[in-house]
Amino acid sequence: MKATTEMKYLWIVTLVAVVAVSPVNANKQGKHLFILSGQSNMANLNPSISSTPTVEAAFGKENVIVVKDALGGQPIARWYKAWKPATGNPPKGSGNLYDRLMTKVNAAIKGQELASVTFVWMQGERDAKTGQAAVYEASLKGLIEQLRTDMKRQNINFVIGRLSDYQMDDPDWVKVRQA
Repeated sequence: MKATTEMKYLWIVTLVAVVAVSPVNANKQGKHLFILSGQSNMANLNPSISSTPTVEAAFGKENVIVVKDALGGQPIARWYKAWKPATGNPPKGSGNLYDRLMTKVNAAIKGQELASVTFVWMQGERDAKTGQAAVYEASLKGLIEQLRTDMKRQNINFVIGRLSDYQMDDPDWVKVRQA
């Protein structure tokens, strides 16, 4: 439970920071889209309590769209379609959670003009624990570009949650944290 509580506070602080550095976006026409995805810490997050009130206060309730789709214990390969493992062949299903997420995003924004898009990502433990840390940074960069392409916009805000300092004696854990 401590990690979930810490994630909630991190999320609130992060959103306040995004809002604080985006005063120009507050005056733009259109909706402000917040996409939340990742594994267990994100899956356990309840945005209606931890973050949505903050962004609604900043942008106006009628101007905010929040889409969350997360699933615990999953590697980044489930989001990044062009994922390649450190060794061996890519698994079947690469990108299937991304497709599920984007189905929700596209339904939520249909017919809407977007003033801003913010992608909040909390994931990495599975990759650190399964020997895929060597390809994590490239995979994360690929996921970011994949989202920019699919959203047809380069100006997306990215908030990346870092792994805790729980296993700093594990080089793979450290490598994913540094990505």
